[in-house]
Amino acid sequence: MTSRPLLSSLRNVLFAREQRFDPSLRGSVYAVSTAPAAVAARTPSHAERCRTLFARARHGVLSTLAREPKGFPFGSLVAVACDEDGQPLLLLSALAEHTQNLEVAADASLLVVGDTTHFPGVGASREAAGAGEGERAARAARDALALPRVTLLGPCTRVGEEDAARFARDIFLAAHPEATAYAGFKDFAMYRLAPVGLRYVGGFGRMSWVSAAEYARAEPDPLAASEATMITHMNDDHPDSVLAYARALAHIDGATRALITSIDRYGFDLLAVTPDGERRARIPFPDEVESTDGARRALIALVRDARTALTLPG
Repeated sequence: MTSRPLLSSLRNVLFAREQRFDPSLRGSVYAVSTAPAAVAARTPSHAERCRTLFARARHGVLSTLAREPKGFPFGSLVAVACDEDGQPLLLLSALAEHTQNLEVAADASLLVVGDTTHFPGVGASREAAGAGEGERAARAARDALALPRVTLLGPCTRVGEEDAARFARDIFLAAHPEATAYAGFKDFAMYRLAPVGLRYVGGFGRMSWVSAAEYARAEPDPLAASEATMITHMNDDHPDSVLAYARALAHIDGATRALITSIDRYGFDLLAVTPDGERRARIPFPDEVESTDGARRALIALVRDARTALTLPG
């Protein structure tokens, strides 16, 4: 019989391997880390990625149980905001079909999807490869399945207490100021979706269930709001620095071009083009960063390290 400690160790190894492997572009040459989990470059956990997705989400698909035809999932596009615990807040009208469904059965789910503004690295491969316009258009549709998304499941109930409802409404209106025009109508009320479990999909080959406890402990990435701006700045204004990262820090000697595809509090991911194909790598920051300015300082320090390494003999 296999012991519980051994099963736990095997589960940890498999989870660490799943976290590091991100073949978001099939057919690419992908540099998979074979280092032990303890020394591998740290990446956001799936729980952290879920919190970041919901913190940035402004719309999602709410699924409720239809009253007629009874029991079938009923999907609705809704505006979303989140409270400080990551619980989704919805401003719903009593006249809406989904609200009437919730009055009968509170069981619901909410799907939110990252877009290329929040996750600008999606599609970077076709830019790096210099694909033609027709190929770019054809691949654009497939890129939707490479976008990260999360489905949160749990009961969706009306926020009944007056002060709590006012606080929830303030959070919602800060994210959706246009809703002020109808938020005071008598048929509108605030609803909160309490997480029971979440299913995260980070693209092809990267997915897992996240428990409500893991989600509650995680925090959104502090760089999420400025990630797209930082990536555009580095790729457009400092391509030589990004190429130095690939050659010196990722040890991709044959790289001819490189693009940063994502940045988070722990480091960044890049895509390099070589004569043998595309390769991906993870570059860790020396320390976890907590702000855009901290990330800027870390990126400058890594550029210095990379350029120093490239000038050394041997």
